[in-house]
Amino acid sequence: MSKLAVVAIGGNSLIEDEGDRDGPGQLEAICASAKYVVDLVVNGWNVVIAHDNTPQLNQPDEPLPHGSLRSSQWSPASFLAGLQGRLGYLIQQALDHELQHRGLNRRSACLLTRLIVSPEDDETTLAQPVRWPPAEAQTTEEAEACTTGLASNKGETRTRLEPRELVEQEAIKTLLQAGFIVIAAAGGSIPVVRDGEGGLCPVEARLHSDLVASFLATQLNADLFLIATTAERVVLFPQQTGGAYPLDMLTLAELRQYEADGHFSNARQQSQIRAVIRYLERGGGAALLTCPQAIGRALAGRTGTWVLP
Repeated sequence: MSKLAVVAIGGNSLIEDEGDRDGPGQLEAICASAKYVVDLVVNGWNVVIAHDNTPQLNQPDEPLPHGSLRSSQWSPASFLAGLQGRLGYLIQQALDHELQHRGLNRRSACLLTRLIVSPEDDETTLAQPVRWPPAEAQTTEEAEACTTGLASNKGETRTRLEPRELVEQEAIKTLLQAGFIVIAAAGGSIPVVRDGEGGLCPVEARLHSDLVASFLATQLNADLFLIATTAERVVLFPQQTGGAYPLDMLTLAELRQYEADGHFSNARQQSQIRAVIRYLERGGGAALLTCPQAIGRALAGRTGTWVLP
C-alpha cells in the first residue's frame, strides 16, 4: 500500500474571514482545502482527513439543543455526530469533485468516528469544555452521576481524558485498502467509555481535534502527519532580535525546546505543536505544518515547516 498521510484540517485553515463562519465562505474554503489535499493523492499518498468542527459550533441557525443530560436523542455526543456528518459531507463532495476534475479514479468516504477514552487519567491533554445548558439546573453531584469522570459548573462540562482506542480503526484501514480517501475523527471524534458489560457509553466532552488527529496518525502508522494552518511555515518572533524567524526544518528535540521557551503563545498553535510532538514521540515518521495551498510545494521541499524525529 502507498505511504499514508493523515491531514488535520482545522477551523483556522478553513475559515479565512471570521465574519463568514457559515454559508458560501465556508464552502469555498472547504473546496479550496480539498483541492490542495488532492495534491497528496497525485504524489502517490493515501490520505485520511481529520477535520475540526469548531467553526460550526454555536451557529445562529443551529444552537446547542436544550434537554436533559440523560437524553440519548439530544446529547452532546449526538450533536457532535451531526456536525461530523455535515462538514464531512461538504468535504467529501469537494474531494470527489476535484478528483473527477483531475481525472483520478478515486473516491472519498466519510466515517463517523468514536474514540474510547479513559476518564481516570490525571493528565489533562485532550479535553475541553462543552457548553451544554440543560433545561433544569443540576448540581455538580447530579452531573457527575450521569457523566463518568466529569464535573459540571455553570453549564460547562470539564473532564480529563486520554485516548485509548479508535472504534472505527479497522474500518478506516479497510477503506484505505480499497482506495478511498477517508474523512474521519471529525471534531476530535465522539468520546466514549466502556461500561461494565463492554458496551460503549458517550462522554459529554469535546476533544482537541489536533491531538486526536495525532492519535489517529499514530494508530494508523501514518508516514506523515500534516497539519493545515493559515501560514506556509511556522514563524518565531524572538524578543532578542525583534524580527521574524521562519522554521523550515527542525528536529523533535528542537521543537520541544522552542515550546519550553514559550515561543508558541497562541492557543491554537500550541495545540498543533503538541499534536506534532505527541505523534513523533510515539514513533511517527515526519510532521509537516503548512497552509493548504502550499501542500504541493511543501511536498517538493520548497516550503512548509518539517519536523523530524
